[in-house]
Amino acid sequence: MNLSTLEIQSIIEQSFLPSICTCSMAPDQSMTIRVCDCMTGKVDLVATNVPVWELDTAHAITTLVAQMQQEINAHKGVPPTFLS
Repeated sequence: MNLSTLEIQSIIEQSFLPSICTCSMAPDQSMTIRVCDCMTGKVDLVATNVPVWELDTAHAITTLVAQMQQEINAHKGVPPTFLS
């Protein structure tokens, strides 16, 4: 699969709909993926240093998205920790 980074970003961002997902590229060609709840704007997950060069197949992208969704679901309903 020969996808550009823009295509990979678009696929990932669309995979999290209706949540708000934004992907940004770092100079080292790694990606930061931020997923926010569309109703509250609360950040559900931020994945940093995601190696784009490893997202070279549909399976690799699907696996990444599934892992991130599992992580989000595992932490849903957990109240935030407040430090005083």
